[in-house]
Amino acid sequence: MVRRTAAEAPEYREGVITALVARSGQDERLAVHLDGRRAFDLSAVVVHQGGLRVGDRLPAERQRELAALDAPYRAHDRAMRLLALRERSRRELDTRLRQAGFDAAVVTETLDWLVGLGYLDDGRFAVAYAREKERAGWGPRRIRAELAAKGVERRVVDETLAGLEAVQRGPEDDVEGAEGGHALEQTVRRRFGAQFASDPEAAERRLSGFMARRGYDWESINRMVRKLRSEASRDSEFPSIP
Repeated sequence: MVRRTAAEAPEYREGVITALVARSGQDERLAVHLDGRRAFDLSAVVVHQGGLRVGDRLPAERQRELAALDAPYRAHDRAMRLLALRERSRRELDTRLRQAGFDAAVVTETLDWLVGLGYLDDGRFAVAYAREKERAGWGPRRIRAELAAKGVERRVVDETLAGLEAVQRGPEDDVEGAEGGHALEQTVRRRFGAQFASDPEAAERRLSGFMARRGYDWESINRMVRKLRSEASRDSEFPSIP
């Protein structure tokens, strides 16, 4: 059977219900068979509330009514499957559901339902996203821009980045000593450390571009440059003994 979006409804034709079969692994949904062929799926709740029974004749208009009643259940199911893959922002999920063909009212109801259950939370999404990208070497500016593009409110973004900064700051406010900063420091030392000893100007240009593309401000970049220049200088003063 060809998979359809919510907007691509099947062509409804009058028929007699010959079977109501639970979907494999989805007891909450039933496949409705008309005249011996599977016609469409409905939530078990809609089937029960509609009083559908094998042997009933279903006019096309009645099928459309049942499909409209089933739309929120289909939206719930699709949203839960999307969230099972990863955390998402409210705007992301809104966009995905609208692209699937659900109308605005159904989408809004679904999102509010998910928020009420605690399955959809922009604050939790922002923290998880920011931590993941920080570990990948992204800087605060890039993280902020990406969260804004995903529809996270500015207040939530501000709180998220402030929380990350607080975690990074140790007793001596050593940003590089925190988990995210340490990962970045190890990365740039591995990529550019040797070049700081042989060609510091070129190494500085490459390092600056590397960090700038990841959203780090110039203060952070200059701090890292000074650190690697200092390390290269110390290494040159104390060469290793063969």
